[in-house]
Amino acid sequence: MAPTPVPVVELVEDWLTAKRALGSAAQATKGNSDRARRSDLDRWALVIGEAHGRPHSDGQPLTGLALSDLSEEVLVGAVAVAKSRWSDATVARMLSTLRGFTRWAHRRGYLEADPLDADLFQAPSRPQRRPRAPQDEDVERILAAAGDEPRGRQRMFWPARDVAVMRFLVGTGARAEEACGVSIGELDRRAERPIWRVGRSKGGKTRDVPLPRSTVGAIDAWLAERARPVENRRALKARPTDPLFVRADGSALSPQALDRLVRGLAGRAGVVLPAGAAAHAFRHHYGVTLALRGVPGNVISQLMGHADPRTTSIYTTVASTQLIAALDDAGLLG
Repeated sequence: MAPTPVPVVELVEDWLTAKRALGSAAQATKGNSDRARRSDLDRWALVIGEAHGRPHSDGQPLTGLALSDLSEEVLVGAVAVAKSRWSDATVARMLSTLRGFTRWAHRRGYLEADPLDADLFQAPSRPQRRPRAPQDEDVERILAAAGDEPRGRQRMFWPARDVAVMRFLVGTGARAEEACGVSIGELDRRAERPIWRVGRSKGGKTRDVPLPRSTVGAIDAWLAERARPVENRRALKARPTDPLFVRADGSALSPQALDRLVRGLAGRAGVVLPAGAAAHAFRHHYGVTLALRGVPGNVISQLMGHADPRTTSIYTTVASTQLIAALDDAGLLG
């Protein structure tokens, strides 16, 4: 007698458990990847059911999915249904999730072959995104606005701090969460060239980033000011473990507060920043500036903490485009 097939819903739980075991502690705490994978597989169960013309169990679409449904013939129809409903990027992500599951099921012997090995199911390459970075003149205008005393009593602004924040973003390419998490002790001044030893980085990767003199000067001015008591504000401590960029009460800036601050400074400067995270635009500016000045891609990758070299390539591509445009404007390509 042939063994009873294991329900797909049970196999999915086993696979998700295995993925969680291999993931980082931070990912396990957030649970975002787990929910995303489960959602993708639920969607496949829905479209496979529709392709077969059968109903699904409300709230539990995987309960109606069988291993026999994971065949090349069935999945061709399911992909067609998926593409009529979701964007190419979403379907590509869904295929990536399903491919991870079917490969695991094939290795474990539940599937005789991986149906997604066929070229037909290879996800189309995504168009390379182009970062929108502020122009040099926009950066200078925002830096100038940061140093000006705001009109009226606008508690969000603090000129010495704001100049230091902007110099830090522009001079290091820090992510918003990195800039908010940097402690005073992470600024290593023992070497001839001061260095930011990144302690809180995406993916836990450590890296050292040299600090421009203009950034160091702005930080020194900020630390000197925050140590002085003024009307309605006490002096703030500056121990090595204290956050570098703080509010008036000494608490660290959050990424959301940093974005509001940067957009506020841009508004005062009359600069329109790209949509999305405001502070991140200056990370793009840093990457493009490095590429324009001929810094090798592997060095840019190390300075910016990129795990994937393809992420770095977006900056070299933009830099090449800008250089070609400059040569064309100069009449050298005619």
